[in-house]
Order: sequence, then structure tokens, then C-alpha cells
Amino acid sequence: MSKEEKDTKITINETEEEKDYSGERKAGRVLPIFIIGLLATCYYIFVVELCIFTVQLLEAKVTFLVIFHLLFLLCVWCYLRTVMMPPVVPPEKFRPSESDKQLYLSDERPQVLQEILIRTAKDLPIYTKDPKGDVRYCATCQMLKPDRCHHCPVCNVCILKLDHHCVFLNNCVGFSNYKFFLLCLTYAMLLCIFTSAVSLHFSILFWTHQLPNSPSKVPIIVLFCLTTIFSIILFLFCLGQSELALTNVTSREENDNIADDTTEENNPYNLGFSKNLREVFGNEKKYWFLPIFSSLGDGFSFPMGEATEDIEKNAAFAKPPNEGI
Repeated sequence: MSKEEKDTKITINETEEEKDYSGERKAGRVLPIFIIGLLATCYYIFVVELCIFTVQLLEAKVTFLVIFHLLFLLCVWCYLRTVMMPPVVPPEKFRPSESDKQLYLSDERPQVLQEILIRTAKDLPIYTKDPKGDVRYCATCQMLKPDRCHHCPVCNVCILKLDHHCVFLNNCVGFSNYKFFLLCLTYAMLLCIFTSAVSLHFSILFWTHQLPNSPSKVPIIVLFCLTTIFSIILFLFCLGQSELALTNVTSREENDNIADDTTEENNPYNLGFSKNLREVFGNEKKYWFLPIFSSLGDGFSFPMGEATEDIEKNAAFAKPPNEGI
């Protein structure tokens, strides 16, 4: 498929309502502290109140502590990696030259502006157009937007393969940390399910008077209620994000498809379940379950569904984004 043919098939909705994002920015400073506090509280209740003060059998105590700490450490590791990984911006080659930038800023005629952008994008891997068929350009960042790149109004920067901005992370989920985000959701869900199951067992023992009343009873029941609620929420989140990952669609693209009444069959990035997962998690399976960057590609060019070559030939094994761009 030629570049011109692809240009006509891939469009994206870039219309954004201007609004004040100060609320999201303030929430992003507070909510990660709340999450860490919640994790610390659950850790204390499970380890101290449940395992140390309530569980009598040594074998059960050790088993619970080992499984809990394994899931807890993996969850916290993935969460911190997702929060601390800086979002990746487009490389400088997507920025117009100084002369083209001055021409762009000095003219207001849409046709002339598009001619400047088309000339700049001529040798770049850009196939995505806006609904009008024009080359996408961010006036704030003064850069052409690569495929799947969007401007985050909260971070006020263009981000490669932007999925969404998450106030619970105070960060954007995009090319650099999407794998960490999926792992964080998965391990958090497993941690909540395990904690909920164990705390339910001992809550029942308290309710049926098989265990004597103690100061640990209320914290353990509260732990069961909290982890059960979060298990349901995280399960639904994991279900939705897994479906998107398996079809190679970002949350932003899914929202645009709904807004434009576009079907998933028109998704040009869908390579099939196996290759879609490898694009996120990489080729080396030993890194799949660890928050170590192993995603394929460079974040600004993507193999298309019609590509006959294998994914390794279309998307090279990238260096960690914070060491690259």
C-alpha cells in the first residue's frame, strides 16, 4: 500500500474543547499520595493484624506472607515505574525548520499553511490525517504530530502513542510506560483478589465465633471490604485494557472511534493478537512479566495490518525511551 493510499484511509479526530485543566493537575499531585497511603494501610493490616496477630498455623502464616509480598512488591514496582517514567515526546525531526516555522507563523491562509506542513512531512513516516485530510500539527509544541501521537492538555506536551492521562499516576500513559501500566493493573488486581480471599476466610471465622473477638477483627473486615471493591474495579479495568491491547488500540483511539462511529475493522494497526502483544511486551518472554522496558518500535512509526514482513522488520527493538529521545 502506498503512502498516498494510507493517507486517505487513516484519519483522526483532533477537535478538543478548550477547558481549564488545573483541577486535573491538582488531583494528580494528591491522588498518588492517596494510593501510596492506601497500599501502606492494606500492607499493615494484612501483615501485622492478620498474619502476625490472627493466623495461628506457622505454615499458613509463611505461605500468606510469601505470596502477599511477591504480589505487593511487583505491584509497587510496576506502579512506581509507571509514575516515574517520563512521557516520550516526538523527536526533533518532526519539528519544522526555523525558516518553515517563520513562514507558518507569518501566514494565515490555510492552503499555504498546509503546503508548508506537507513539505515538512514529505520524508517523515506520517500517515495519520485530521478529519479534513490535513497534516496534523500542534501549534502549542510547534511540531508535526507522528502517527498515534496526541497533545496532552494536562501535561501540555505532545506524547508518542498517547493512551490517556491518569490522575492516579500524575502522568500520561503512552509508548514509554504502557507495558508498565498493564502490568500494574494486573498485579494490583491479583493482589486485591488474594487479599480479599484471605481476609474473607478470617472474617467468616470471626463472624461464626470460631475465632475469639480481638482488636484485629474490625481492621480485617475493613480490609476485606476494601480489597473486594478494588478487585471488581480492577478486574473491569483489566478486561477493558486487555481488549484494547489485543486489538492494538489506545484508549484515545477508542474514544475517537466511538465519536466518529468508526468500526474496529478500520484499525490499520491491528496485526493480530500475537503480534499486538509482542508490540507491547517485546519478543523476549523473560521480560514480559517484569517492569523492564521491552516494547517494540520507536513510538512514532508503526507496522500496518497489511504489512507482509514480520513485526521485527517493521518495528525495531527500541532502547528505553528515557535513554533515547
